[in-house]
Amino acid sequence: MGRTRARRTIAVLSSAGTLAGVDPILARAGVRVLRVPAVASTPVPWQRWRARLDRSPSVDVVLVTSRRGVADGVVPWLQHTPAATRAVQFWAGGPATARALRAAGVRRVRRPSSVGSASLGQSFATTPARTILYFRSDRAGPALARSLRQNGHRVLDLVVYRLRPPPGLAARACAALAAAPLWVATSPSSLKALRGALGSRRFADLARRTSLVVLGERTREAARRHGFGRVSVVPPTTAQRFARRLLSELRDA
Repeated sequence: MGRTRARRTIAVLSSAGTLAGVDPILARAGVRVLRVPAVASTPVPWQRWRARLDRSPSVDVVLVTSRRGVADGVVPWLQHTPAATRAVQFWAGGPATARALRAAGVRRVRRPSSVGSASLGQSFATTPARTILYFRSDRAGPALARSLRQNGHRVLDLVVYRLRPPPGLAARACAALAAAPLWVATSPSSLKALRGALGSRRFADLARRTSLVVLGERTREAARRHGFGRVSVVPPTTAQRFARRLLSELRDA
């Protein structure tokens, strides 16, 4: 890869569907987007978590923080319990998740004031007690459910998909990633998986000299632990606004 082209490259640690719409906007600005699928997912079969749903009371609220949570949790739940969802509030942790919910047939989707699970928890800090169904990955952890319970809510915390490292990166992809001056990390898991794929020593060297954009505070905290010195939080809003912020960050990288 030529030096000029490398300096006009942004590496996005996610699959192609994440941050939909950003790639063509950046391409029109002469920026190459390198997609690095840092994590892969495997759904937990519906039958494994159905029993917990059957034993729970009627649900008031459904929380989901990722597109995979929609595909592997909300969609099978809607298919098996359509009558139970008529009066349910659906909350999404970000715009991509909200779009996935609408594509799944949810007409009204609520969102917190900012992106991420922490903001979701704050949205229920002072509301009356609810029965909340929370679909998540195995790596998301119980922090959101714990926070909701501390505020008096009953929470059914369901792991509906598991994250695993993807196949190793090809040498060419590693070289392109190393040359990119700006990376975008969509989750703490993406950074952890990439460190495993590159090896701790090479990853640490790149972290010291690469600018990083993350979508929320949890990922920024993870980035600091991994040794990144230049980390900016850019919550995803519209594709246009997010792309403009990435172009600004690329100029400063």
